[in-house]
Amino acid sequence: MIRLLKAAVAVLVVVLSSVPALAQAADAVQALQQYERRVLAGDIAEYTYTVRVGDGPYDQIGLHRVVRETSAGQPIRTERAVFLAPGDIWNFRAAFLTGANPLPVFLAGQNVDVWGIDYRWTRVPGNVTDTSFMQSWGLEQDASDLGVALSVARFARTQNGNPGKLFLLGWSRGGQIGYAYLAGEGQGAPGLRHVEGFIPVDIYVKTDVPQLQAAACVRQQNSEASIAAGQHANPVGGLLSLLGMLAQIDPNGPSILDPNLTNRQAGLLVGQATFALLGGLEPVPAYHFTGGVFDANGAPAGLLYANEAELFAFEAAASPFQPNRELADADALTCGTASLNLGAIHVPVLYIGAGGGFGTFGNYTTTLLGSTDVTSLVVSKVPPAQRLFDYGHADLFLANDAQQQVWQPLLDWVNAR
Repeated sequence: MIRLLKAAVAVLVVVLSSVPALAQAADAVQALQQYERRVLAGDIAEYTYTVRVGDGPYDQIGLHRVVRETSAGQPIRTERAVFLAPGDIWNFRAAFLTGANPLPVFLAGQNVDVWGIDYRWTRVPGNVTDTSFMQSWGLEQDASDLGVALSVARFARTQNGNPGKLFLLGWSRGGQIGYAYLAGEGQGAPGLRHVEGFIPVDIYVKTDVPQLQAAACVRQQNSEASIAAGQHANPVGGLLSLLGMLAQIDPNGPSILDPNLTNRQAGLLVGQATFALLGGLEPVPAYHFTGGVFDANGAPAGLLYANEAELFAFEAAASPFQPNRELADADALTCGTASLNLGAIHVPVLYIGAGGGFGTFGNYTTTLLGSTDVTSLVVSKVPPAQRLFDYGHADLFLANDAQQQVWQPLLDWVNAR
């Protein structure tokens, strides 16, 4: 593996350094010579790399690869590759490797080469008190970091004898970052494009619902106010992590969120009534991570589609901080105070939505693309009037039937292209 990567570096430094936009990727590829490997299941392993993308102490991203190995312990050659970009709060492992048989393992078992990113802000420790370095960490930076990660993955695959381009899956905020990246890539030289097809999961950039657009404008204003007050990092991830951990270790104890709830109920609340934590500014009605049921007093009582232990593990793995600049930038796009050239996106698109998440609200953005090959898959279990009990934003990855409802159709779409 190391010999192969050294050979790849020698070639890539020459090729990439001649293109200013990719010179950073040439340096990043060298980081692949150092990695952590762990076996996930059978002959499927995860490789984790740290890629420096700047001079600051936290200017580094994580790069992950989940792939089947040969009997000699080398990644197999694959025709297909999917790159996974997580969204708010969670890094790659938390978003996509939670559970006994997660999506990357499923795809790798079908001979798909799976890659993914940890944004630089997910790697900032919770004990950091001065977050002023996050002042300019916006959506454009995450899109740029995604481009570096895609560059490294693409050329590493090419040097291993694999076709170069990848399908990009962006979940939640990762979908918005994916749209931003592709709007730029679509205006660049064809030979420097890394994405073969795009899978935005349960998200929109633009909405044709005035109330939802207005909520985005208020969210943007709130984030800008926090930045103006010197609060550059949003700490909600730290709170969700604590709630998840308390639900795991002391489920029957009184919750710090509300003493009338147990820690288990508070952990469930985060999943099945996420909108209650958003101050009336949720991006869609009754927005929630996981569909669930409530007791006679209206308190969360259990989940409909996922395992609550996996939900609590998912919550506990949340990253402590997220840049307010990124949140403001994203909401500016929805509000209309900023714009993307969505018409520059021409790759095939599969939109996947959850009936209790963004659901069909995510379809409108796809109508603004230059793509002519657009497919929509919205998983819904109940009528729209009961969306509080429908498949949630995270059920797409955590639900017991996610493989049948989401992952296999996703794989079929990739195979067809």
